[in-house]
Amino acid sequence: MQLDKLRLDLRPRSNAQGLDLGFALLHAGGADVWLAWLALWIPLSVVAVLISWHWPGAIYGWLLPWWLRPLLERAPLHVLARQVFGEQTSWRAALRAWPHELGGGWFRMLTWWRPFMAGRGLHQPVWVLEQARGKSATARRATIARNGTGGAALMFGGTCSTFEMVLMFGMLALVSLFLPAATPNPFALFDMQDHAALQAALATGAWCLAAAVIGPIYTACTFTLYLNRRATLEAWDLEIVLRQLRAPAARPTARHAAALLMAAPLLAMAMLGMPPPVQAAEPVPATAAGAAPQHCAPPKDLMAEGNGRGPDLSPEQAQVRRQLDQVYAHTDLRGYRCEEEWELRVPPEEEKKKDKSKPLLPRWLAAILAGVFKVGVIIGAIALVVWLLWRYAAPLRFNFSSSHVPKLATEVGGLDIREESLPEDVASAVRALWQQGQQRAALALLYRATLSRLVSRQSLTLHQGDTEGECLAHARNAHAAGKLDNASLALADQATTLWLNAAYGARWPASDTVSALCGSWQAHFDREAA
Repeated sequence: MQLDKLRLDLRPRSNAQGLDLGFALLHAGGADVWLAWLALWIPLSVVAVLISWHWPGAIYGWLLPWWLRPLLERAPLHVLARQVFGEQTSWRAALRAWPHELGGGWFRMLTWWRPFMAGRGLHQPVWVLEQARGKSATARRATIARNGTGGAALMFGGTCSTFEMVLMFGMLALVSLFLPAATPNPFALFDMQDHAALQAALATGAWCLAAAVIGPIYTACTFTLYLNRRATLEAWDLEIVLRQLRAPAARPTARHAAALLMAAPLLAMAMLGMPPPVQAAEPVPATAAGAAPQHCAPPKDLMAEGNGRGPDLSPEQAQVRRQLDQVYAHTDLRGYRCEEEWELRVPPEEEKKKDKSKPLLPRWLAAILAGVFKVGVIIGAIALVVWLLWRYAAPLRFNFSSSHVPKLATEVGGLDIREESLPEDVASAVRALWQQGQQRAALALLYRATLSRLVSRQSLTLHQGDTEGECLAHARNAHAAGKLDNASLALADQATTLWLNAAYGARWPASDTVSALCGSWQAHFDREAA
C-alpha cells in the first residue's frame, strides 16, 4: 500500500465525516463506479421485472436482486479502491476482476447476514482488499467495527434502505398521477386489481431503479468509513508526513558528497596526532526511592488497538511503524503512566483453591455448545420475523396477486344489482312505477338495472362495498381504457345523477326526463342483447 499516492486527505475524523467523504470520492471519479455497478445491476433488474410480470403473486422478482446485491457491490468497490490511490481503472477491468473477488465472506453475505447486516459495506474491504480469511478476517472485522464504526455503518445502511423506499413510492405515485381517474390519486396504481402483472412489474422496476441510484453511494460511503477507521488505527496521517520528511534527507546532493571526500584526509591526519582517550565508567543514574518506572506493559485496551494494525506490506512501512512506536513510547504521548503499587499476596490456601477449581465443561465442548446456541438464536430470530410478517403483515401489504381480487359486488347502496332480480322489461316497469306515484322505486329500479347491465354484459368490475360515486368512477375508468362505449357511460352518468338527487336530495326529475331516459335505456341495451 503506497500511502504517498493517496488522493484523500485522510486524518482521524468522526464517523459522520468519514461517511460524508464517500460523496466527495464518488463525485471525483464516479463514472466508472456507476458503470461497473449498472453493468451488473441492470441485467439482474430486467430478469426481476420479467419474473414479476409472469408471476405477479410471487416475491421472487424483487427478492433475486435484493439477495445477490452484496456480491454486486464488489465491482464498484474494485474501482474505488484503485482510484483512491491514484490508479485509473475502467469499469470493464472491474467486471473482468469481479469473478475473482467473490471469494471470502460470500456464504455469510448470502445467508444469516443478508436480512440483518445493513452495515456489510464496512466489512467488504476486509475480504476483497485485505484478502483476510477465517479467524484472521473475524478478528479484523471486530477491530474495524470498534469505537462505534460498526453502528455507524449499520445506521447508514438503514438510512439508504429508507431512501430507496422513498424513491420507490415516489416513482409509483408519479406514475399513478398519470393514470386515468376521476380525480388525481397518487395511489391509483394500487387500485388496479385487473392489472396485477403490471402492478408487480412496476413495483419491482421502481425498487430496482431506486437501488440503482443508492447502490454506489452506499458502497462509496462505507468504503471511506473503512479508510477512516484504518487511518485512525494505523496513524496514516503521521506515516504520510514522516515519509515526506524522510524523502529529501535520503538523497544527498553531489555538493555534499564532494565536501565529504575533501574533508576525509584532514580528519584522518588529525586523528593520528591525538592521544588515545581515557575511558571512564558510565555513571549510574541515581534513582530516587519510590520513583515510578519508565517502562511497563500498556493497558489491555491499548494493546487491543495496537493489534488492529495490518501486516507490514514493505520494509519501508515496517521502519516507519517502528519510528512511530518510538515516538508514541514517550511518556507525554503514550496515553498512560507507569506506577508501582503494593498489592497483597494471595494466601496459599486460596491459591490452591483456585487451582483446584475446574470448569464445568471442557473447552471444546463449551465452544460447540456456544456455536449451537448462536445458530439456534439466529434461526429463532428469523422464524420470529417470518411469523410476525405472516401474522400481521396481511392488512399492510399491497395486493399484487390476481388470486386475492376483492369480492365482486351484488348490491350497491342497499340495491340488488343481480340480473335475476330485475323484471324482463325494465323500461316498462320503470314507467309503470312512475305513473303509480312510486318515484323512488322507479329511479332505484332504473339505477340498479343500469349497473346490472354494465356488470353482466360489458364486464364492468364493481366490488363489494362500493358507493354510487365509486361505481361511476369505475365506469369512467373503464371508458378511458376503451372497455366501455360512450352511450353506456352516458346512461350510467344520467341514471346515477337522477338517483343521487332523488335519494339524498329529494329532488325529483320531470316525467318527460324519466320517459326519455327509459327510451334511450331500452334502445341501447335491447340493441346489445339482439
